[in-house]
This record gives sequence, C-alpha cells and structure tokens, in this order.
Amino acid sequence: MNLRTICEDTYTRLRKTFVFPVIKKTWAKDQSAVFSTMKSQEAEVFLCGDGRCDSPGHSAKYCTYTFLHVQSQKVVDFKVVSCTQVSSSNTMEIQGFKEALKTIEENGVKVSAISTDRHPQIIKEMRVSNPQKCHEFDPWHVAKGVSKKLATAAKRRECEGLGEWIPSIINHFWWSAQTCEGNADLLREKWVSVIHHVTNRHDWPGNRHYHRCAHEPLDETSQRNKLWLQPGSEAHKALVKTVKDKRLLKDLGHLTKCIHTTSLEVYHSMYLKYLPKRTHFGYDVMIHASMLAALDHNHNTNREQAVFQDGESVGEPKFKISWSKVHKRFRARPVAVQKDYSYMKAMVADVLSSVSDSNQGMDLRVKQAHIMAPQERPSRAQIIFQTQQFSRFK
Repeated sequence: MNLRTICEDTYTRLRKTFVFPVIKKTWAKDQSAVFSTMKSQEAEVFLCGDGRCDSPGHSAKYCTYTFLHVQSQKVVDFKVVSCTQVSSSNTMEIQGFKEALKTIEENGVKVSAISTDRHPQIIKEMRVSNPQKCHEFDPWHVAKGVSKKLATAAKRRECEGLGEWIPSIINHFWWSAQTCEGNADLLREKWVSVIHHVTNRHDWPGNRHYHRCAHEPLDETSQRNKLWLQPGSEAHKALVKTVKDKRLLKDLGHLTKCIHTTSLEVYHSMYLKYLPKRTHFGYDVMIHASMLAALDHNHNTNREQAVFQDGESVGEPKFKISWSKVHKRFRARPVAVQKDYSYMKAMVADVLSSVSDSNQGMDLRVKQAHIMAPQERPSRAQIIFQTQQFSRFK
C-alpha cells in the first residue's frame, strides 16, 4: 500500500498534548452542570454506586467506581483506582467509593441515600463514617442471590416442583420491596407470606401488618391448574429455608426505598465499548476513556422511543424481538432513537483549534524508520551508477 504514518511516540505525544486536555475540560463542564442540577432540586438526592474492574477474573489492575444520580440517571462522578495505590486489590472498590463520595460532597451536594451492592467493606463504611445517610441495597442483586439459591435447590430430585415457582417468587420479592411504603417490618411480612401462598393458603392471622394475600380470590379452575406445593415437603422446606434466611431478613431493612442500580449496570455494559476488559490500558487512558464513556451516557440518557417514519405503521412506536437468557423466552423491547454525538464535533473543533494555536513547535515529520511499507527499490541503472561511484571512491 506504500502507506506512511506517524510513529507510536508521536501518536501518544499528540494524544497527551491536545486530546486529553479537551476531554478533561468537556467532562468538567458536563459534571459541573450535573452538580448544579442536583443542588437546585428540592427533593432528596439519591445515588447508586458500583465498582467495575478491568479484568474478567481476580487479577484486576484497575477498579473504576461510579456514582449515578437516580433522579436524572446521569453519571455524577467516578474514580479510577490502581492496585498500586492501595494495600491490595480487594480494597480498590472501597477506596474508589470513599474518594468519589468525598468529591461529590465537596461540590456542595447533600446526599440523602446511597444504593450499592452488599459489599462488606462499603456496608461498614456507611455504618461507621456515614450513619446519617440511608444505605440501601440494590434489589436486583438481592433478587439474583435468592434466584440462584432456589435454582440450586430445584435441581434436586425431591424439589422438582420448586423450579416452576421461581419466577413468581422473584416477582413477589420485587412487589414486596415496591409496596412496603418504607416500613421494614411490612416488607419482611410480605416477603415471608410467599411460603403460605405456594401451598394454596392465602390468609394468616399471626402477622402484625400483613394478614392476607393482596390478589383477588382464585376461582376453582385457577386453583386446580396451579402446581401447589405440599406443606412439609422437601420443596417447601427448601423454600422456607431460603425465604427465612437470617442474613436475607436482616438485609431487607436496606430495601425499603427500592433504589435499584439497573441503569448503572447498563452504563457498565456500554463502558466496555470504550475500555474492553481483555485489553490493557495505561492509567491516563483509563481516566480519559472513562470520561468519554460518562459523556456518552449523560448526553444520551432518557432517550425517547423511536417511531416508524414511513410505511403502514408510520407514527407507531418501534420494538425489537430479543431472546432473554434469564427468562428463556422472547421479549419485545422498545427501540430508542439514535444517539446524539454532536458534543463530539465540538470536542474535535476544540482539539483542532488548540493545535493551530499551539506554539510548542512539535516535530510532526514522518520518521523513515517507522514507515509501514517497504522502501521503493532502486532501478538497475541507479545500482550500476552507485557501484561505479563506490569503486571510484575506493
């Protein structure tokens, strides 16, 4: 192809001198706007946080901890922590949590509640250093753990009928968290009531707040078609053991506000387009690529659903059919409008203007040693002429 390009050193020097400052300036401007929006709102500020490591295994070098504003669904702040900055890789997530929360509070934002996963170090940090803040657990993580335990128990031969009830039990868990009205005792009683419902028992007088099922009375056909569990059977005992787990009942007190981190999980999925886990990056690249991912998310969050522009279905909303690995069935998912990358054009213009205004006098000439194609061979006449000149000189 006879293609010539700049060397690797020139590329990294150009990126560090012109590109990185523009990314940092754009992110600082966008972050300042998010802080202003949070401080202007009269409602309580709810945050959800989660850490993401750069490795699919346990040998992570970097951990990026991100906070997302629940009301606006925008990234507030993030911190990239290297394993060399802490005593061990196990403490990277808690270090990123502390630094990111400190930055948010230093910008005048009063955080009322924070939703995270059930990380032991973060639980202790919230209990000891931030007792005035409400610490919530992500219901999705808790429901996922319950689903795994039930699925493991359902694989046993004597608990075969339990597997059919798992989707309904998880739906009941979400319903209990969403309708508890901030009362932890009511949440626990609603959650435990599922062990009665699966046996075709729909009222019980022993509770304090919740005494009967909230659904309508079942007709004879529904009662006959349901695969009810027998009280005292192995499947029912396994369900009771999982539902009444002491740690689970204790953690239900952190689910009263039902603040989930689903949007943050979606952001981490998009984050892989900028920083794939199986590719190693330097610390500077980790920070500035995380800024680009946050800018992409903040400028394209809460997009409207796309509609058909032509054809018989013009004006109707668009959906796509996708296979759910979790629920083992096809689902219709809404299609959002295309992303807006106009902010990228402004960043490119800033980079070009900074290059034109620069007085650094960088040497951008192509080095001969780094040409990506073989050199053009001299002709036979040139070889004879060079040989004659060399012989005459000798």
